[in-house]
This record gives sequence, structure tokens and C-alpha cells, in this order.
Amino acid sequence: MIKRLFVIGILTGIGHIGTIMSLKFIAKNVANKTIAFIGEIDSFSLMVISIIAFGLQLSTTRQLALLNDWKEEYYSTQSARFTLSLFLMFFGFFGFLFTKNFLFFMAPVFALNADYALYGLGKPVMGAKIALLRIIIPAVTLVISSFYFIEHIVLLYSLSLVVAYLFTGILVSKILEVRYFVTPKIKLIKKYLANIRIGLASFSFFFIGIGIVNVMSLFYNDEAIAVSYLALKLYMIYKGVRRIIVQAFFKELISDDIAMKVDLFAMIIGIVFLISLLFFNQVVISLFFDDRYSSYSLTFLLLGIAGFVSSISSSSETKLLLLKRDKQYSTNPLIAALIAIVSGIILWFVFGNHPYLIALSILIGETVLSILSIIAINEKGFIYKRLSIFYPILLMSLLFVPFKMYFEQNLFNLFSSMIIFGLAILLYLKKYMKTV
Repeated sequence: MIKRLFVIGILTGIGHIGTIMSLKFIAKNVANKTIAFIGEIDSFSLMVISIIAFGLQLSTTRQLALLNDWKEEYYSTQSARFTLSLFLMFFGFFGFLFTKNFLFFMAPVFALNADYALYGLGKPVMGAKIALLRIIIPAVTLVISSFYFIEHIVLLYSLSLVVAYLFTGILVSKILEVRYFVTPKIKLIKKYLANIRIGLASFSFFFIGIGIVNVMSLFYNDEAIAVSYLALKLYMIYKGVRRIIVQAFFKELISDDIAMKVDLFAMIIGIVFLISLLFFNQVVISLFFDDRYSSYSLTFLLLGIAGFVSSISSSSETKLLLLKRDKQYSTNPLIAALIAIVSGIILWFVFGNHPYLIALSILIGETVLSILSIIAINEKGFIYKRLSIFYPILLMSLLFVPFKMYFEQNLFNLFSSMIIFGLAILLYLKKYMKTV
């Protein structure tokens, strides 16, 4: 299990590095207006994918793990996804209103990609390899385009998304020895209705993150959207790392003890993320993006706080799913997403075009979700048990205050202080790690 987790972690890490490198190049070479448009396309494509997945993907993954004769379930799900994607294509004709709507024409390519099946059939390492390919192709396209084809970067990025999903979709069908193309069947749309609650939850989670760009782009200017998009990409990388921990102990999260330890590890990642953006903001922004974004440090800091706040209840959503509390599992993120979106709009009306307001709306959404999840779990002493173990680590983090006051912000001090902090945490948690 540890070996598998390590390999998946390495593959995921390479994918994140590819994303970071592409962001750094476009941040340096591309104008904010173009970055904002790329951000809208990226976010919108993920929204189309979320609509196609809408609960059906998660439930089918679970079914494939339980069935010996899985191909019938696989084909019916793919047929349902493909059928819905054909309906979504009609929304592409509204492109004259919202230019990014042309992504609806790509829906069938997104739908026919069945990489989710690899996880359900016990091939997570292969799934991670496919995911890496799907990330690297658009990332490399952005890097090359930012140097040589900057005037066509939006078009080339859009085409790279299609190529990535088409290539990996065909590759997955070869690996699973199934047909890539399936026959659309309208009657199979009912499969979505059977999983509507899980679908609402998945769709809502998307908007408490990079998905909020889809809505905020209707209000905020290009500068605010560009900065928010870059900051949210970094935030989603952090959440992706945290998700690996939750997935590694997926089945065991039914246990309060394991859930608490998973939350503890998530909180450690959360505090490291927050410390980086609080005490080394200029270094981190310069490392991942460009010095010209240093003036937007508040946007990154608010997302750092959001990351830590949400880490406290990292296991809660998955635990609600395992406990079959579908109503709470779907309602909580829906409420949080709506509050985040409404907050972002109200903040724009009151204070204007500032990217930190979008980050603040994410913080509000994450806080609401954490509170609702903790209440729904209804575990006695939920916060107390976690803080009783975590507070020494929190006290250790205060040592960064004098460090910031007396030492220069640079890469050496960032990495050296984090290494020392990490070793101190490992020594403190040694007795807990042995019991996991």
C-alpha cells in the first residue's frame, strides 16, 4: 500500500510541477487579459466535465469495484455520459453570447474518456499515469505557445485539451480492452437521476474552488480574474495533495480514530501551506509566478487561510458518504457553494474589482462547509480532539514570526526553515505515525 501511494504521489507530483511550470511561463509572458481568458476556458472545461460526471462517475467507480462482470455497467455508464454530452453540444451555439461556450462542442470527447474506470478496477497507478498525460499535454502547449505562438495561445490551449482527452480516452479503452465509441441511449439518462444527490455534491465542490471563476468572470475585470485564476490553480494543487491522503485511507475513514489522524496530517499540510504564504509570500509568488504579482499577496494569503480552515474537516465529507448520509453530503457543499458565490458578487458590488475579494469568498465558502460538515458528523469533541494533538505544531509555527523579522525572504531560508519545521513535526508525531 505504501509503495502504491508513493508511486501515485510521485506521478501526481510530476503533474503538479508541470502545471506550476506552465503557470510560471504564462504569468511572465502573457497579458492579464489573455490569462483571464485561459482561466475561464480552463474553469469552464472543468465545469463541463463535472456536469458529465455529475455523481454517475463516483457511483460507477464504486460499482466497478464490486462487480466481477463489470463491462455491462461500464458500457451503460459510458452510453449515458455520451448521450448527455450530445445534448450539451447544443449549448455551444450560444457562443456568440459567451465565447467560452464553444467548449460545449468538446463535451463528447470529455464524456468518452473513462479514466475513472481504472480506479474502480483496481488500477490506480495506471490511472495516475493517464492523469499525468492529460495534464502534461496542455501544460507543454501553454509553455511552447507562450514563447512562439502567443497570439494563438488560447486556440492552441483549447485544442490541446481536446487532444489530451481524446488520446488518453483511446488509451484507456485499449488498456481495459473495451470499445472507445459507444451508442447513445436516451433512456440511460435516468442513471443520472439515481445519483442526483452525489452529483449535486460533486458539482458544488467544484465551485468552492477554481469553478468560481466561471461566475466571477461575469462581474470582475480581466486583471482580477487573471490573478484569481493563478492563485486558485496553486490552491487546487494544495487540495490535490491533501486529497491523496484522504484517498489513501478511504475505506478506513469510517473509524473515528483513523479520520482524526487523516485530519491531523491534512492540518499539517494546511499549516505548511499557510506559513509559506504568510511568512514567505514574496518568495512563493516569485517562485511559482512572477514578481509583478507580489502586490497581490493578500489574495494568496486568504487562500492560505482557506486551505488551513478546510483541512480541519478533511475527512468529514468522505465519511458522510461512507455513512450513507447522502442528504447531508449533498446539502452541505451546495449551501457552502451558494454562499461563496453570493459573497463574491456582493463583495464586487460593495468594494469593486479586487482579486482578494474572490479569495475571500472562497474562504467564506470553505469555512461554512467545514462548520456544516463538523455538525453533520456529530462526533463528540471533534475539534477538541484534533486541536489537542495539533496545538504543539501550531505553537512551533509561531517560531516563524521572529524568523521573518530577522532573516531575509529568499529560497534558501524558505526551504531550510521548512525542513527544520518538518523534522520537528516528525519527531513530535512519531508515536502517532506508528499506529496508522
